[in-house]
This record gives sequence, C-alpha cells and structure tokens, in this order.
Amino acid sequence: MDALLSLPIMGYFLMPGLTSYSTSLNVLFFYMTWSTLVLSHSPLKVEILGVLGIRTLFFLIPSLLFLLFDSILPSLAVGIKTQSDAALPVRGGGSRAFRKGGGRPEWYAVVGLSLFNIIFTTAIQAGLESLFTEVLEIRSVLKVTTTLPMPWSIAKDVLRCLLLREGFQYYIHRFILHSKSPNTLSKLHNTYFHSITSPFSFSAHYDHPVSYLFFRFLPTYLPAALFRTHLLTYLLLLSLITLEETLTLSGYSTVPGIMLGGITRRQDLHSECRGQGNYSPWGLLDWIHGTSIGPDVVDDIRDESEKHQIAERSGKAWDDTKESGKRGLRAWNGRRKSRKA
Repeated sequence: MDALLSLPIMGYFLMPGLTSYSTSLNVLFFYMTWSTLVLSHSPLKVEILGVLGIRTLFFLIPSLLFLLFDSILPSLAVGIKTQSDAALPVRGGGSRAFRKGGGRPEWYAVVGLSLFNIIFTTAIQAGLESLFTEVLEIRSVLKVTTTLPMPWSIAKDVLRCLLLREGFQYYIHRFILHSKSPNTLSKLHNTYFHSITSPFSFSAHYDHPVSYLFFRFLPTYLPAALFRTHLLTYLLLLSLITLEETLTLSGYSTVPGIMLGGITRRQDLHSECRGQGNYSPWGLLDWIHGTSIGPDVVDDIRDESEKHQIAERSGKAWDDTKESGKRGLRAWNGRRKSRKA
C-alpha cells in the first residue's frame, strides 16, 4: 500500500487533463504487473530479459521481415532501395572476398555476427551489474524498483540520454573509429562495418565485437548509467534507439518522418563513402562541425517545413475554391428564384 501511495504512481492518477479513468486503470494494471515481476525475479534477470526482449521486438523481427521481403520480392525491393539492386543483401559478395578486403560478407555472416554482438554486449551489461551489486556491494548501475518513474522524469531522462548519445557516438566514431592515424579499433571497424557499402538492417549491429562495443553499446549505455535512470526509462530509450538503427540502416529510401528520413539518407551516404562523414546519429554535431555529407539536418528540417507550407497553402486554396463555389451556387439559386417570382 505504501508503494501504491508513493508520489510517482499517484502522479499517473492525479495529473489533470492527461489521464482518464480507463488510463488510470491501465496504469494500475501495469504497476501491479511490473511490481509482481520485480518482486518475483532478481533485478538482474528483469534487466537482461527486458534488454533481450527489446532487441528481439525492435531489431530481430523487423530485420528478418525486411530480409525476407528483399529475398522473396527483389523486383519490388529494388524500387525502394536507395542503392537499387546493390542494396539487396542476398546479392552481396562472398565471405572469401570480404576477408581479402575485396567485397562484402555473405548475408548470413552479417546476421550471425550482429546477433553475437547483441548477446556479447548484453553479457557485458549483466557483468557490470553483477560487479556493482555482488562484488563491490554497491547500488546497481540502473535503478530497478517497483516505483514507477513520473512521465516528465521519463521524458527528461530520455531526452538528455539521447543528446549525450549524439555526442558520445560522434566523437568516438570520428576520432577513434575513423582516426586520421589508423589504430586497432579503426582498422577493425573499417574491415567489418565498412565492408558493407549498401546497408541493410542487420548491418546496424554488424561490426567486430570490440569496435562494436565503442560504436553502439557505450554511447547508448553510458548516458543511462551516468544518470542512473530507471530500468523502464532505459528500456524505452533502448526501444527508440534500436528502432531508429533498424529503420535508418535498412537501405530503404521511403522511411517516413523528418528525423528518420534524414538519418536514413545520411547513414546510407556514410556507408557508401566508407566513413568520410556523417558520424553522428541525428546529424546535429555533423552540422556543427561541418562533417555532413549531402543534405544536413538543417536542410531536412527546411525541406520538411516547405512541404508542410505547400500542403497548408494547397489546403487553403482548396478551401477558398470550395467557398467560392458555394457562394456562386447560392447566387445562381437566388437568381433562379427571382426569375420565378
């Protein structure tokens, strides 16, 4: 009862204008389910199963569907691929050519290593939690409690984690993985990740495990660890990032949205140019540092704004036309009535 009356959970019920009776029942049901899960399983088990569930739902399943679509209906897939038939996974070069640096790996090698990287980094995350809680006997890296975080707290933590991720990934990607002076990590990253110049969704997590640790895992995990976010907040953050990576590295040219459409084009150019620019996820720091290739994030926002303005002007013109038609029809009816009179 004390937990139920705690401030975070009461916020879901008492926020005026944002909740309804049915919403409150849904939150209550979720709270009871979440509390039962946390109380009946160890925090580490809840965290790891949550991470693997998010990866399965937002990466593995969509990526498999995209791969099946590209394989079964290649004639349709070619029409919506940015790099046309070169972006079809099943038509890539062989593993032998890849190992010699002359081509891209087979699609099943990409699938296998991407899944290994996810399991590898999840094991590292589990190891860090065990180190903190069982060896050092201090609090866990992420907060796992029955108390639900407030909605505004979730939004704040997700936003600042995304902003930190933008910074971490940009500077690691540019100055370590694409260093002017080649190092071990940059060589591994170029040999593996940049062996694919026309990406598909599984290539989002395809890299050497060591360089993948710096490229994907740390920029996502470190911000959440620094702020010690609630596990639910971290899972939401991971969902957004995983879905973003799955869609923006799909190779499709029809990804909707201001952000996702622009990120997709920049990620595709990054792969095609073998890492000569477009180092950050959103492109914000590329715009600031002048490392964008092709249209930058400001161009995307401007283009989207112009599209909306055109749509608004078209809608207004159509409304004006309809109104003029109504006035003309009323005037014509008025003249007919006056003639009859």
